[in-house]
Amino acid sequence: MTINLLTNRLTLDNFILEMMRIPPPDLQIEQLAALVSQLDLNDILLRQHISFSDRTYARKLLCRTSRFDMLVLCWHPGQFTTIHDHAGAINVTRVRSGILTARIFEVYEEKSANEKWVRLQSEEELDRGKLAIVDRHQIHQLANTSDEKLVTLHVYAPPLKNINVYCPNSGQVDEVNLTYSLEQ
Repeated sequence: MTINLLTNRLTLDNFILEMMRIPPPDLQIEQLAALVSQLDLNDILLRQHISFSDRTYARKLLCRTSRFDMLVLCWHPGQFTTIHDHAGAINVTRVRSGILTARIFEVYEEKSANEKWVRLQSEEELDRGKLAIVDRHQIHQLANTSDEKLVTLHVYAPPLKNINVYCPNSGQVDEVNLTYSLEQ
């Protein structure tokens, strides 16, 4: 791994180079967390992708390669994701501003591939610079439970094309295809 030893920071270019060196099946969650924690994004680049939606949290694709996706998510207070897994992708989320609530769920009853009952396993609040880490097939939910706006940076490897959504009331598991906005 090439890191500037004076600052221990990675530019976006160096982050991409490091990510391209490791095939996604070989990339471990600890490696991705180390790279994301060292990523030093230019504020001017990031600001261009920050926008909020009253309807739901906003997702903007910042960078997509054959090995990973990088997104900026912007959250108003009270907005949250579904309970989901990343269909085999690993994910690290870094809080840029605000406070993120990260919840991990576990399956406590599995009747079939499409019916799994989940319950909350843990919950934590993360502030600026902290990481939420989601390993392959881990079930989680992210939320802005604070009174302030929240901005988070997300890296998925391999690129995230679909997720599995878990309904806590019915046990139903549905595969959902994802789309991202590149519009400003």
